[in-house]
Amino acid sequence: MPVYLIKDGDTPSRIAGRYNIPERWLYKANDYYDFDDFRPGRHVYIPDYEYDYYDYPRQWGRYKYYDGMRYDIRTGRKHFRRGEKVPIIFSYCNLSDVPRRFRYDDARLFDFECRRGGKDIWCWSEKNKYDRGSRSMLLKPGECRTHRGEWDLYDRWGDYVHHGPYILRAYDRSRELRKNYVDTGIELLKQPDDKQNVIISDIDGCSKSNMLVNPGLDRWVDSYTPAGWSAQNVNRSALERSGRYAAEMGTRSLDQALLAQTTGAASGRSYRVGFWTMESARAGRDSKFDLEVTVHPLDQQGRQIGRVGPVFKPGRLSDSAYRQYLFTTDALPAGTKGLQLRFVFRPRSGNASRVKIDDVELACIS
Repeated sequence: MPVYLIKDGDTPSRIAGRYNIPERWLYKANDYYDFDDFRPGRHVYIPDYEYDYYDYPRQWGRYKYYDGMRYDIRTGRKHFRRGEKVPIIFSYCNLSDVPRRFRYDDARLFDFECRRGGKDIWCWSEKNKYDRGSRSMLLKPGECRTHRGEWDLYDRWGDYVHHGPYILRAYDRSRELRKNYVDTGIELLKQPDDKQNVIISDIDGCSKSNMLVNPGLDRWVDSYTPAGWSAQNVNRSALERSGRYAAEMGTRSLDQALLAQTTGAASGRSYRVGFWTMESARAGRDSKFDLEVTVHPLDQQGRQIGRVGPVFKPGRLSDSAYRQYLFTTDALPAGTKGLQLRFVFRPRSGNASRVKIDDVELACIS
């Protein structure tokens, strides 16, 4: 991914046109910058695809900004099976106007970790040899570093991990950057009983009743994962609309969050989605986030096959009581055998709010 030095007379639209990309890509890839203060001498990323890892699973990963640095982690896709290895690409770039020098205690310049339920279960450097002795590295303005590794789906005790969601984390080990990390969620799929590469069950793809497992979000595998759902940056909340619990998205209020469930579906059918939600706002702080709810059609192997509208955005949420929202999808495309319902929490700079979700419904209507 190239880095461009802003010159006199440059504007975001001119730079986007020069590289033949949509201007919105430039904004998404450089949301560290306030484009109202777009000035010569600053560096910006020139993205080669739209940075939206929920909608682009082939480029699955995440990026973050800390103090003029951009950090990026990629695994290529979200879902893996036993016997596979998870490739990890970690890169970071100096987008500031000054060179940065980093000091290391040994030859471990970077590291990868895997976490589940808030606990570290694997660390890349524990199984890799490295030289002793301190060293330093200079990163010039606009310069990047890229590191690669892989996870074999074994934990640090030598056991295969169980199916379910995991968090992969990457960071530079220098004294200056070791507290700044970037992470992304992946999922190890359960082995199908029929030994075929099929993950969509043969349930009624057009049920008029609620098609979701654990729709009230009352049953939890642990404090971070509701039963039947995939979750990232989600926490169990006792402030429920009904039942015992709700799901609170944005436990880390500056990180994106995902709550999703996959179920059977049928091509040519439309579906009704309903859910109750409210904001957990901090007193005196503005809401700086977006909540998007989408339905994604899947083939028999669980691979996404296009997109179906709408992208539903509730807008400003109440911070005093739950409110219900409803929408209907367009007809699902030919070849559809399943769908994934996704709630995506996207924070903006300075966000201090979270979002609670409860009592979700998915039903076929035509």
